[in-house]
Amino acid sequence: MHVYLRDEPVTLEMRAIDPEGMIPEESDLVAIAFYVDDNESPSFRALLPPETVAVLEKAIHVPVQLGLLAEEPESEEIEIHAMVGLSVPVSGAMPEEMGMEMKDAPEGEPWKTGNPDAWKGEDDAEEDIPRTALLTFAPLMRLRRKFPDDFGEELADLLESALVGATRPNLEARVDRMLDDL
Repeated sequence: MHVYLRDEPVTLEMRAIDPEGMIPEESDLVAIAFYVDDNESPSFRALLPPETVAVLEKAIHVPVQLGLLAEEPESEEIEIHAMVGLSVPVSGAMPEEMGMEMKDAPEGEPWKTGNPDAWKGEDDAEEDIPRTALLTFAPLMRLRRKFPDDFGEELADLLESALVGATRPNLEARVDRMLDDL
C-alpha cells in the first residue's frame, strides 16, 4: 500500500449534491462534492453516511493536509484506484504496534513480551518523528498512468490534478475511455 501526503494544507469545502441515479431513495448515504481553495469545480465526490459527513464538517473548519492511499497495480494498463483522506496527527502506540507487542505476550500477561528492553520505553529519537493517520473519505481513480515508472509521482499528480478540479465522475471517465478505444 502506498501513501502520498501533500505538504501544503488546503481549504476544503463540502457541498451536498443531487444524488439522483447514484443511490437508492431509501438509502441514508449523502452525496457530497468537495471543493478546494474556492475552486468552482469539484475536486472529489463521495457517497457518505451522515455520521462521516458530520465528522468531516467538524474537521474542515481549518485548512487540512490531504493525502492519497493506493495499491500500485501490477500492470501499467490497470487503472489506479485511490482514496483521498485527511491526514490527522496520532499520539501513542499505533494499532499494528500494539498487536506486535501483544503477539509475544503470554495470555493475560502483556508485560512478559519477547522484548527485554520494553521497560526502557521509547527512544527519544523516535519521538521527534510525527505520526499521522489518513482518514479516507473519497475515491479517486486514474484510467491511464502518466508516470508508469514512478508510482509516488503518479499519486502526487493524481491528487494535484484533483485539487484543481481536473477530475470527472467515474462513469463519465469510463465512457470517454471506452469511446477513445473504439
